[in-house]
Amino acid sequence: MMMSLLQNLRTRWSEKSSDWLIRRKTMLGPARIQSLSRLAQRIEDEQIPGDVVECGVFRGGSAAILARRATHSRLGRTVWLFDTFRGMPPATASDGPEADSWVGNLRSSPQRVERLLQRTGADMSRVRIVQGLFQDTFPTAHIPRIALLNMDADWYESIKLCLETFYDAVAAGGFVSIDDYELWPGCRQAVDEFIANRKLAIRMEHVGEGASWFQKS
Repeated sequence: MMMSLLQNLRTRWSEKSSDWLIRRKTMLGPARIQSLSRLAQRIEDEQIPGDVVECGVFRGGSAAILARRATHSRLGRTVWLFDTFRGMPPATASDGPEADSWVGNLRSSPQRVERLLQRTGADMSRVRIVQGLFQDTFPTAHIPRIALLNMDADWYESIKLCLETFYDAVAAGGFVSIDDYELWPGCRQAVDEFIANRKLAIRMEHVGEGASWFQKS
């Protein structure tokens, strides 16, 4: 019994340490962190098959939230992380007048993300970090089925490409999370146009802090 108690204490300490590291490495607030954590747990509880894909990684905080569960899944998931790591790409008029001031900002590196994932308990043999512009890297990845698609890509063209590339691979019952749905006009426009063009019957769930998600029927 004493050994079991010690193991539980170690586990709780490890989780709290991971949570602290994640909060330091993400721009997400508490509501968005909680939402991603719940979605990561739901694909396990509901046994949704497929990989986890994140488009827009920055320093890896949200990736760590997803990877520490998904890489230990009994369903043998791989976590795919796509980012330029060289700052935000050019915006278009659809993204609003403030977008240009963000171009080139939010630089990071694959090595920085890898270190955070290692420190927060991810199995790195189940992680693929893919650096480059989405239009160059998406065609190189073969991902037949997706349980959770997390998009933190901000701009109209980026979000549109994410959906056009990966939505059809999202499993029935899988989740699509949109970090900036209520923050950047281009992001919302791309999502709304995709839903309308596909005539998708979805229920958008609003997280707070600008984020939203829906479950694929």
